[in-house]
Amino acid sequence: MKSNLLFKSILFYLILLLDFQCKSTSLENYPTNLPSNTSFQLKLTSIPQELNGEILSYSIQFYRCFNQSTKECYVPILENTYEFGKIKSNVASFKINQTLPKDWTHLSIRIKGIEKVHGKFSPGHNPFWYSPTDIAKLGPNITKEFRFVSQENKIPNRIQEDIAKKFAPILVFHKDKKHLPSNIEKFADHFITKEYPLPEKDLRRKTKNQTTWNYVEFPDLNIKENPTHLYYHVRYAETTVSGTQNEALPGFRDDFNYWYEVGNGDIVVSYWIWYDWNEGPTKFGNIHQGDLESYALLISKDGKPKRILLTGHNHILLDTKFQNINSIKNHPILYVAKGNMGADGGNPTSAYGGYTVKLNAGNFIFNYISDPWDVFPTFDPKESILIIPTDLSEKDLISVKIGPGTITTDGHKQTSNPNESNHSEIEQEHMNQSPTLYVDARSMVKQKIQKLVMWEEPGWVNQKSFQDPDGHHKVDKSVASFFQFQGRLGKHPRTVLKTSELKQYGESPENAPFKTNIEQHFTFERPRSERNHTDREGNYGPKFFGDISTPQK
Repeated sequence: MKSNLLFKSILFYLILLLDFQCKSTSLENYPTNLPSNTSFQLKLTSIPQELNGEILSYSIQFYRCFNQSTKECYVPILENTYEFGKIKSNVASFKINQTLPKDWTHLSIRIKGIEKVHGKFSPGHNPFWYSPTDIAKLGPNITKEFRFVSQENKIPNRIQEDIAKKFAPILVFHKDKKHLPSNIEKFADHFITKEYPLPEKDLRRKTKNQTTWNYVEFPDLNIKENPTHLYYHVRYAETTVSGTQNEALPGFRDDFNYWYEVGNGDIVVSYWIWYDWNEGPTKFGNIHQGDLESYALLISKDGKPKRILLTGHNHILLDTKFQNINSIKNHPILYVAKGNMGADGGNPTSAYGGYTVKLNAGNFIFNYISDPWDVFPTFDPKESILIIPTDLSEKDLISVKIGPGTITTDGHKQTSNPNESNHSEIEQEHMNQSPTLYVDARSMVKQKIQKLVMWEEPGWVNQKSFQDPDGHHKVDKSVASFFQFQGRLGKHPRTVLKTSELKQYGESPENAPFKTNIEQHFTFERPRSERNHTDREGNYGPKFFGDISTPQK
């Protein structure tokens, strides 16, 4: 009993010590010249007409959050709300004097009462965040403007369609893959929103006072034809989402509030591939209805591919130069994995075939029982099948380049580029083992991508346009509910372990473009360089380094 009490006492003091050390470390950089009072001149400009007559207000919240894992981190230590009154024009302003609390770490200012235009017009980051260092630099008199901008996509539909067709994928599957990409339009009459309780640890319970979330349960339809559709969205790479400020506390991201900027003219095209089912990397687990897998391309303003990014398992699996993968006429060749132990697979997508990655099932016991793998197919007419874009002909598939196929200065082919930067000599030696093959793929074609469906901005679906270059936001009724729905697509909204069945039912996918996990790649986050995910054994990184001769023209 005494030893147990002693252990608890030691543990208690260790926790106190760690908390003190954490706070002390943070306070070392805490500004000493913070004013005790601050005057905020708050402005609203370019207010949409829909808000005329609405009563708007501001909420100012201070947080003390030296360690973001503590329970109290998301409870404001001071909160004040100030009312603007009714909006009568396209501008409004308000001035307040605010006393600053002691040892605060995060300050947010949020406009309230703008729900009518949420998803249509963005006021910028809302809430807008300040750090103590920001306030120390700005001084006691601060002006903050919230300027509303339309969230319409300024890229004409014709250009979006041309780009999407140009970079649509060639998808490679094991010949016995059970669930091939299909379409969600067949469920158009079944978009009935249901609610499920959020897990207790879900951060939205603290940041948004949200206790439930939405999902749609689809029926098991018995249909003879289930064609493949590809969903896409083309936008400028300079896209920003509310809640992604460096000063912001995690969990306040708002995927319904974003805005576009032309920037240097680079464009991102994001694709979503729909599967009716995900049956997991083993028969043991991660089975769920519905699956949205995605990839994206970063394209220069003159239409040349620069980078490709692929996702899966809630991770960025690969982010690399376009020349480091195989493609035909700009169409990337992408491989979809099966599982092991006879499982159909979780549908993760890779730019390389013929390799495996052992996944982490969560702990040693689950790894031992299920031993989950991603098993990527090879580009082999005897073992694999293809789904291809409609603009590829048999002639294009007679001799498909698989491998780096790089060219030396003397005109000879080599298997890697030794001058490729950002890679070690050991990596280069490993990459040099990658051969280049030329495969007649004509017999591999299973079907073609029947339709490409452009993703409309959710808040503008079938609304009268404001600045859209096409002058409309008309959307077919078979996809309108799909585009507007916020929540999970499938009847498994939460992970459930059923030991009696020896199965784990994973979460159905969050509807794009509202996915808030790291998978939402280029759509809302600026492109980075050379990322890939490593799991229990193996990784999804480059299997060769190409050059300008690698893409097949």
